[in-house]
Amino acid sequence: MSNETSNMVRLWVEPWGTDHLMRPGEEFTVVTEAEPEQSPFNVAVHDQGITVWVNAGHDAEVFDGNDVLVPCGHQRPVAKGGS
Repeated sequence: MSNETSNMVRLWVEPWGTDHLMRPGEEFTVVTEAEPEQSPFNVAVHDQGITVWVNAGHDAEVFDGNDVLVPCGHQRPVAKGGS
């Protein structure tokens, strides 16, 4: 998938709740292992971003356009602390 907008887009991978932010023009690939007859995941595009729901029994990893593993929290803004 690629971010064809001019804004950051958040990608969630469920059921683990990992999030990965995509810059404009950035590409991510979600990889999971599944048997050929299985549907490995479902994708939903919504106001808050994109959710990839990996079907039960599968693990998933997210890679960028250079095939580099993208960890949870990728490009997430750092919260500004108070006192």
